Amino acid sequence: MSLTSSQVDEIEHWTGRLLAIAGVLILIEAASGAISESLREVPFAWLLTSIPFGIGFVLLPLVLLRSYQYLSDRTPTSAVVGVALVAALPVGTVVIVAWAVAADASGIVPDVTVLPVRIDTVFFTLLAVFAGGIATFGLSLLRYDRTRLLGGALLMFGSAWSLPLVVVGLSGVYPGWLSPLFVASVATTMIAIGYCFPLVEPESQ
Repeated sequence: MSLTSSQVDEIEHWTGRLLAIAGVLILIEAASGAISESLREVPFAWLLTSIPFGIGFVLLPLVLLRSYQYLSDRTPTSAVVGVALVAALPVGTVVIVAWAVAADASGIVPDVTVLPVRIDTVFFTLLAVFAGGIATFGLSLLRYDRTRLLGGALLMFGSAWSLPLVVVGLSGVYPGWLSPLFVASVATTMIAIGYCFPLVEPESQ
């Protein structure tokens, strides 16, 4: 059953709203710890407090899908490259997890330790590629007046995820100041993306 235009519009509007709300909740938790404190007696409270981050990962693909539809007729190469880079993280993660499970369950598949690099290095590389894909969308959307704000927000979101990788790669350590800066940057850019999304109607040709 296909979605009507009004249903698609409603989904896009709620995507933007929920992204912004999740970003606000992340900032509140980072500043005060109020959410984790109120859920202290609740089982799996740590999981509940991570939901706002999860909302970002679940809803961001909808933003990127709409962005791809907008860019596919304008800059098709950038759109395809952006999708490929963003897809690397979920696809790569699924492959590694499936490999590890198969190796543990069957004993026939070699363990992931046979890889010439460490698993955390592979994951951080996938994360960097993911951030690069988001930045590709952002740079492409910056070229058009009506999508410039969303493009800037996506570019900042990709930069926020890249910052820890750059700092740790250069210094070899994860400094204490990096975690709060990372959280604040991701949350702020989620609010910005939520504010700018959904995209405006395409420009007339």
